[in-house]
Amino acid sequence: MALAVLGVVMYHSAHKVQPATVSLFWLLTVAYLVAGVLSLALCFLLPEMRPTAIVFPKESILLGVAILVIEVGYLLVYRTGWNVGIAGAMSNTAAVLVLLPLGIIVFGEKLTMIQLLGLVLCSGGLFLTAK
Repeated sequence: MALAVLGVVMYHSAHKVQPATVSLFWLLTVAYLVAGVLSLALCFLLPEMRPTAIVFPKESILLGVAILVIEVGYLLVYRTGWNVGIAGAMSNTAAVLVLLPLGIIVFGEKLTMIQLLGLVLCSGGLFLTAK
């Protein structure tokens, strides 16, 4: 979890400082070339991460499209002047509210009363943040 939190902090900080004069698709091309090279290197440098077979998982196509949509969304949000803390909190809270019914209906996940209370509090926070 610490690695994920560090990544999110780096992610939003990096988005906030991208030059507005550069095409956002060029920025993403460079960023994903770096990520691709690093991923490929780590894939072979870490023995437990080495692929047993080179396959093309078709599910990665959806992941790639989702990544592009997320990246373009955040770049546009920050180019229009949103604060880092507000944009991140608002998008994550809104995503949770959309993912909740998806998780229940599509993936058969369960919702406890404590989790429901947490979602109500998050919704209140989202409302207050939007004001």
